[in-house]
Amino acid sequence: MQLANSVEGNSSAAGGVRNASRQDAAAVHKLLRMGVYVHLHIDWRLPGEWLDRPGFVVCEQGGGVGNAGESGSSDDDSPIRIIGCMAVAAEPLPAAWVRVAAVDSVAGFAQAEAMFAAILAGLDPAINEIAWFLTDYWPLHWLERLGFVPISNVISYRKEGLSVPDFTPPPGLEIRPLLIEDIPALAAMEAAAFEPRWRHSDDDLFRAWRQSLSFTVALLGGEPVAFQFSTGGDGNAHLSRMTVHPNKQGLGIGAALLADAMTGYRLQNITTVTLNTQADNWPSQRLYERFGFVQTGSSYPVWSYSPKR
Repeated sequence: MQLANSVEGNSSAAGGVRNASRQDAAAVHKLLRMGVYVHLHIDWRLPGEWLDRPGFVVCEQGGGVGNAGESGSSDDDSPIRIIGCMAVAAEPLPAAWVRVAAVDSVAGFAQAEAMFAAILAGLDPAINEIAWFLTDYWPLHWLERLGFVPISNVISYRKEGLSVPDFTPPPGLEIRPLLIEDIPALAAMEAAAFEPRWRHSDDDLFRAWRQSLSFTVALLGGEPVAFQFSTGGDGNAHLSRMTVHPNKQGLGIGAALLADAMTGYRLQNITTVTLNTQADNWPSQRLYERFGFVQTGSSYPVWSYSPKR
């Protein structure tokens, strides 16, 4: 995993902001449970997996940024307390996401600003974008002030039942479960099919396989041309990813892969399926709507920051 780099060993930098360490695990965990504002976009990892790595920073009360965004101070009898944390990670390069952000006050913008500045100060030069996926409304209070701009929306679909429309798969198409040796080819397929911010790395795909309800690969002539993986259980599945190589789109591979996934869901007593897709991904929307998926009305904005070099 590539993470934004920040300066080691300067606990007073940016007014109480410093790199997180393993010793902060309990305090960070508590903040993520009890914080007033908490953002998590961790995909297949846990927040603690980024501790001790560049790009995960914490803000301490008494280090110059107070609880309400004012200069603060601490004395020898008052233990330093973590009042904010933030992590930026690129997996894979060159696009990064804000993976973790939390503060313990409604007036926590000063902490967020200081933490983001500390991350930017030593950002990996290979990172050319930092994106923020909004699942809650509250980050909108921060994003413009931090320099982010809106770039996209992710919309949600839902399907009750597992009916499948008529479709014609291409001759010779084979669909089977993932083999570990497929992963490099699937990561290369991601790079060919998506803009950097939406791609999965080899490590992401391996972790997704370990946590998936199903993970299947479509092959033509023995070569991987598409794949899907799904999560869920207890009667529900979420189609987390479906990727078709750009050179093989329009041949019916996506329909065949989705129909095969539905068969697998049925064997696991799944009755409801959900998925997300980009609002401007019209081919995917047409496919899903053909299969009976309907929009839920939920959408999730994506904001982007371009680092200044």
